[in-house]
Amino acid sequence: MAPLLTVYFTSDIHGYLYPTHFQTPEPQHMGLLSMRFPKDENTLVIDGGDMLQGSPLTYFGRSQHISLPIARAMNARGYDYVTLGNHDFNYGRENLRNYLQELNAKCLCANVDDLRGELPVFPCTVHRLGNGLRVGLVGIVTDWINRWEKPENLEGFHVAPPLERAKKAVASLDCDILVGIYHGGIERDPATGRLLSDTDENIACRLCDEIPFDLLLTGHQHIALVGAHWHRTHLVQTPCDAAAFVKVEMDADRHFTSQLCTVPDRAVFTPEESLLYNQLNTWLDRPIGHLSRSMWPEDKLKMATEGSSIADFFNRVQLWASKADISCAALANSVRGFDRNVTVRDVVASYVYANTLKVLQVNGAILRQALEQCARYFEHNSQGLLTVNPSFLLPKEAHFNYDYFSGINYVFDLSRPAGHRVVSITRGGQPVTDAQTFTLCMCDYRATGAGDFDFFRSCPVVQDIQTDISELILRYLETHDLVEIPSNHPLTVLK
Repeated sequence: MAPLLTVYFTSDIHGYLYPTHFQTPEPQHMGLLSMRFPKDENTLVIDGGDMLQGSPLTYFGRSQHISLPIARAMNARGYDYVTLGNHDFNYGRENLRNYLQELNAKCLCANVDDLRGELPVFPCTVHRLGNGLRVGLVGIVTDWINRWEKPENLEGFHVAPPLERAKKAVASLDCDILVGIYHGGIERDPATGRLLSDTDENIACRLCDEIPFDLLLTGHQHIALVGAHWHRTHLVQTPCDAAAFVKVEMDADRHFTSQLCTVPDRAVFTPEESLLYNQLNTWLDRPIGHLSRSMWPEDKLKMATEGSSIADFFNRVQLWASKADISCAALANSVRGFDRNVTVRDVVASYVYANTLKVLQVNGAILRQALEQCARYFEHNSQGLLTVNPSFLLPKEAHFNYDYFSGINYVFDLSRPAGHRVVSITRGGQPVTDAQTFTLCMCDYRATGAGDFDFFRSCPVVQDIQTDISELILRYLETHDLVEIPSNHPLTVLK
């Protein structure tokens, strides 16, 4: 018997249209253009946000002022509904408006108010299927956008807490089945109830506690989650970068099943998509600079304990751009690395975020707190082996919340308890005292306190550099004939 309702769900695609992550030329099992969603009158295709930013393609589009065919690709695949993700605001109002106006799908986001009334964003709707079933849909997004996003990109918007707005939207619906589209994640393990996150960045379980969703489509954390339940609500989530999508079916007894669907490593492009792909690869393969040696990523635990030349290089660029005393930088979960002869591809596939720089005034005590937070990245397992602390892996893989520092030398002693592992901080050969003050350069994401660095929020901002860090890296390479890459690192880890 055919299902009463079929939902195809994507989320956190981050502009990955093509079957490649752009780190190697070989096609990968990924990309929106490789996806196909067979549709009938009882099928809905839905996206959970974070579509517009995060890939070399989206950086190329912005830097070269090229309109990307993201909405047209979605229209060709029959999307019915989308919600907004936090990264969809990264490139400003005009970019978001152009996307939504070109999109055939209806945008549902109950807790985002467009104070100017320009964008087609609605809180909820009822969709009547061909079989007569009334499906109520409500979209919401984490309100931590207010912490992360540049103020100028939120001008004319009000982002409210999602729970109360979702309740209000649901109360207005007359429907048979209730579906939530939430750009946010789960805060508890659905199988055990164990608390995974004690902030309100991700509140999927709380939503299910207080709202009678039959199906909650979640995102933001990039977890492959199918077949999960919280009370009576069926929960799903997709991995990021168009690596998979979720298919959900509801049978005649209103029982839900879900499966994670892999993506082919091939796609048929339109002439426009083929032209864009060729232009993009020509730009990515453009020579941009020269290093004394190549820098490739290693095992994450090895880099965190022994240091990373890639992170040190990012810090060198940040210090060059800001003239700060100290810099900290993180590595994305996936980093391409740098050949000796650097191309644009190396840069934009190694620093993948749309971050800019802030310089904060900090004292030695704050600096020590930041280093202690980084030292929490490590944990000894039951066999005494050094591992990554599970809090950096669940509910979301977050290696990007481990920072590498330059401008100081520092020592972690991992035999000591968390919170007491920083045994030495020196600058210019002299110990750093708690009362000393410094300028500390970091990305704007970290300056908001994200990643459990809340103490940074109270530090004065002494400089705000409104240029993408990727662009600063490109400028640095263009203005230096040969960049020497040292083999030593500021960090020492005693295990």
